[in-house]
Amino acid sequence: MAVLSGEQIHEYLKLGKIKINPFDEKLIGPSQIDLRLGSKFRVFKGNGIVDPFKPETIKRNTKLIDTKGKPFILQPQQLVLGLTLETVSVPNDLVASIEGRSSIARMGVFIHISSGHVNPGSGSIKAIPVTLEILNMNPSPVKLYPKMRVCQLLFYTMDKAVLKGYDDRKGKYSGRLEPSQSLAFKDNLNR
Repeated sequence: MAVLSGEQIHEYLKLGKIKINPFDEKLIGPSQIDLRLGSKFRVFKGNGIVDPFKPETIKRNTKLIDTKGKPFILQPQQLVLGLTLETVSVPNDLVASIEGRSSIARMGVFIHISSGHVNPGSGSIKAIPVTLEILNMNPSPVKLYPKMRVCQLLFYTMDKAVLKGYDDRKGKYSGRLEPSQSLAFKDNLNR
C-alpha cells in the first residue's frame, strides 16, 4: 500500500474516481485532503445501561442535534458523533483513513477514537459524509464551528481492487447521512 500524494488525489478527483462534495482545491495538502465539520451531532444522554444487543437502549441514550450552522460547545470529557461537511465516495481500489488535525488536537480534542477506516466502495452508491467520534479531553469546553477544517483524509492504494465494495455489500452504515448510533446489535456474533 502507498499513500496518494496531493497531486494524485487531485488527479483521482478530476477523473471522478474519488468524489468529494463540496470540493475546495485549497483543502488538498501534500498527502491528504482536509475535511470540514458539518452541523449535525449525535449526543450521548446517559440514560441507563447501554446493551449492544438491545437496540432500544442504544437509541434512548442518544439524541441528534442540528446546530444549523451555529457553533457546538463540546464539554470536557464529552464524546459526540459528528459528520464532515463534505460527502465522500471512495473507489473499490482505494482505502481511506481519517486523521485528526494537529491544530484541533492541540486544543485537547480528538476527532476519531477508533474507527478511522473508510472502506473501499464507501459512498459508491451515493456519496456520504464521514462520521467522526469527537472527544474533548480539555478540562475546558471547546467551541466547534461548522465548516472549520477538522480532520484529514488520506488515501491508500491497494494491490488489487475489491470485487464488492462496502456499499455493494450493504454495510450496516452504508448510505447514512446523519451520525448514526451504534448498530452493534446487527453484528452476527455467536453468543
